[in-house]
Amino acid sequence: LNLNEIECVRLLVSANREWVLYGREPLEIYRLAAGLWYMERRDLITSLYILLRSVVLDQGLDADLMYEIQNQMEALFSDGLRQRIITLVKELNREEPSGIGRPSSERYVLDFRGALVERRAIVSRERLSLSHCLALSALIKLMGPKEVKDTFSILKDCAAEVNENSTVELQITYGVLFSLVITFVSDALSNSHEKTSLPSSDSSFRHEFHELVMKTCNDTTAEGFVGVVRLAWTVLLMLTQDRNSARDSVINAFSRAVTDIWSCLDIICRLNAFKFLRERVMQAAAYQNDDDDIVYMYTGYAHKLMMCFLSHPTSRDKIKEIKEKAMNALSPYSLPQDHREDPNISGEQIGQPINQPFVSLLELVGEIYQKEPELVHGNEELWTFVVYAGEDHTNTQTLVAFLGLLSTLVCKMFTIC
Repeated sequence: LNLNEIECVRLLVSANREWVLYGREPLEIYRLAAGLWYMERRDLITSLYILLRSVVLDQGLDADLMYEIQNQMEALFSDGLRQRIITLVKELNREEPSGIGRPSSERYVLDFRGALVERRAIVSRERLSLSHCLALSALIKLMGPKEVKDTFSILKDCAAEVNENSTVELQITYGVLFSLVITFVSDALSNSHEKTSLPSSDSSFRHEFHELVMKTCNDTTAEGFVGVVRLAWTVLLMLTQDRNSARDSVINAFSRAVTDIWSCLDIICRLNAFKFLRERVMQAAAYQNDDDDIVYMYTGYAHKLMMCFLSHPTSRDKIKEIKEKAMNALSPYSLPQDHREDPNISGEQIGQPINQPFVSLLELVGEIYQKEPELVHGNEELWTFVVYAGEDHTNTQTLVAFLGLLSTLVCKMFTIC
C-alpha cells in the first residue's frame, strides 16, 4: 500500500500532463504532484476496502465468485497484508514524509479539483479507511497472536491521542477496537479450535496477552478502550475454558483459567467497562456518524459480545454479585437526581447510581437494542437476563434502569412486529 519509486516518477509525469507544470511556482508544483500522489494512494486503499466490504457486507453476489474472492483475501492475509494494514494505521500518524509530514513540511496539497486540502486531513481519512479494512478483515480471517498484540498496542496509542472533538480520530480508534472485539468473539464462538492460528489455541499467547490486558492505564480514555477489550477477552476466556476443559482434565490449567477470568471480571466491574462502552463509544457522535454499514457491524458484534457475557454461568455469577452490591449500596428512598440540582453534590452523597456497574449494564443492553431492534426478536438469552434483572429491586435507581431497559425492548418488539 505504499507507492514505489517508479510509481512516484510516473505520478510526476502525470502531474505535468494533468496540470501543465511549466511556468508554475515551485510550491504549486509540489502541491499538485503531492495531491496526485495522495489520490493514487487513496485509490489503492479504497479498492482494498471495497473488496473486503464485498466479501463481508454485500449480499446477493454470486456464491462462487464470493468464495473465490474470500480465498484470495485469506491468501493475501497469510502473506502479510493485514500486518501491513496494522503497520500503516500506526505509521501514517507519524511526523514522516509518508505520514502527516514533519513540522517543517508543506501542510497543504491540491486535490483533483484544484482545491487546497490539509495534508493531515487526507492522511486521517486514509487511516480511517484502513481501520475499517482491519475490522472487516477480522470477519474473513481471524487475527493471529502477533496481529492481536500489535493491534492492541495501536489501540492504546490511538486512544491516548484522541479527544471527544476529533471525530475521525475517534472513528479510527473504534475501528481498531472492534477489530479486536470481532476477533475475540468470533474465536470464542468458533468450533475450529483445532486450528493453531486462532489466538485461543496458543497457550503462551493467552498468558502473555492476559498480562497485557490486565495492566491499567493512567489515561482514563485509553483505560476505557482497554476495558472494552478486557470484556471481549473475558468472553473468549470463558467460552474457550469450557471447550478446553471438555478436552482435557489438567486441573492446574483449569484453575488458572478460572482465576484469570475472575480477575478480569473484577476489574471490568470495578472500572465499569459497560458505562464506557455505552457512553463513550455507542452514544458518541463519532460512532453514530460513521459509515452506516460499519456501525451496523460494530453494533452486531456488541450484541454478540453481550449475549455471550449474559448467558455464561460464570459471568452470571458476577452479575448476581454486582446486582446485590447495587441493591445494598443505593438508598431505597432517594429519587433520581434532577439535572437542576447543585452539581457540586456528588451522586454518592444523594444515593445516585454513580458508577454502579449493574445499572450501567442494564443501560448498555438497552442501548444496543435501541440501535438494532431486530436483534430482540427470538433472543432467549436476552429475555432470560431481563427476567432476572427485574427481580427483587429494593431501590428506585435500579428499578428505573430496569424499566428503561424493558420499555426499550417492548417498544422495539412492537416496532418490528
